[in-house]
Amino acid sequence: MQNFKSTLALLVAAGCCVAPDMAHAFQLVREEADIRLVDGTPALCIPQKAKGSFPVANLLLMEYYTLESERWAISLKDDAKPTRLKRGHCIAYDSVPDGYERDGPKDNRENFQLKLNTTYYFQAIRHIPTLWYFRTAIYESTFCLKSDADGTLSIQKKSACPDFSR
Repeated sequence: MQNFKSTLALLVAAGCCVAPDMAHAFQLVREEADIRLVDGTPALCIPQKAKGSFPVANLLLMEYYTLESERWAISLKDDAKPTRLKRGHCIAYDSVPDGYERDGPKDNRENFQLKLNTTYYFQAIRHIPTLWYFRTAIYESTFCLKSDADGTLSIQKKSACPDFSR
């Protein structure tokens, strides 16, 4: 019985020592996403340096300087399996993969349109079914669309966008 009590006391003490450190494991780590044009549409892509796949819970695209209600977003439906993006794989703006639904105010769902020379924020949030440590919980990037002299669209990083220094 003495061994049992000693072992139990040791386990409780070890649990108390480990618990404060575990809180740091659940931080939502943010990393820079790659943004590129896929068939002429901006797409959020998982960087080549990423480790493992990224199960997507939500995707959000909004103007950098506006209210969150002015946005395009999709969310994973209840009980659906998330799309797992591997390194270099993307989800494009205005696409709704199987198992996802448009999110946000109904009057804004159809009216949100991308504009040239406007700064946008694009974000993907990881699907986390249980509390566990993940290296990256959010991929995000800020960009703008520009039209070249020949009319070709291109993606520019936030510092190259005309209204970024507001």
